[in-house]
Amino acid sequence: MEWNSKEFFPTLFYEFNFSEEEIQPLLDEMEEKKKIIKYKYIHEYAVDREDRVIDYWTDHAGPCIIDGFENIIRPAIENVFHPHIKVHMIAYWTAIYAEQGYHATHQHVAHPWESIGPNMSSVFYLSDIGVTQFYNPDQNSNDPDIFMQSKIGKLVMFPAHILHRAPPHMNPDEERIIMSANWRVSEAYMGGYWKARDLVVPLNAQHKEFRTKEKPFT
Repeated sequence: MEWNSKEFFPTLFYEFNFSEEEIQPLLDEMEEKKKIIKYKYIHEYAVDREDRVIDYWTDHAGPCIIDGFENIIRPAIENVFHPHIKVHMIAYWTAIYAEQGYHATHQHVAHPWESIGPNMSSVFYLSDIGVTQFYNPDQNSNDPDIFMQSKIGKLVMFPAHILHRAPPHMNPDEERIIMSANWRVSEAYMGGYWKARDLVVPLNAQHKEFRTKEKPFT
């Protein structure tokens, strides 16, 4: 008798890496708008002190416009999937974590009353501090979770239903800054998804490296 184990149904994440030079305008802009984001969290999002998370600030309730994200990051992501896949960014926001700041386990699935909800989400790292913990949707898997290390310029796109969290980074006098976004990814035309799979699967958007993908059907 012969036997072996096989793993099926992997969860596909996309990772994009931008150089610091490419995103320097965004980094400069964020440095200027950090105070506004913190103000919005304290005075608009979590007016009651009991609703606040220690060492944590976000503009999720009323996001600041970040020109660098809209003019640099968004078009680059859309271009990778063009022309077979249509990528629509629904919303984006910023989160800042000091030493003990954290974000509890959550997911980004649509609410029942939303007409257009996300099927993909992303986290864009603007510092090298801390990690994002992603939980395997398959509870029977031997790999229950993974820890994604923060790296300036790295954007990770993942299915919106994936549970994830941000544990405290515990680095005194340092701030972890990320930008989250929700996306609606769909075929640009009927059969566009399979056409895209037939052509390429992007491995690294910065260096334009691609790997040939075998056809899903024969």
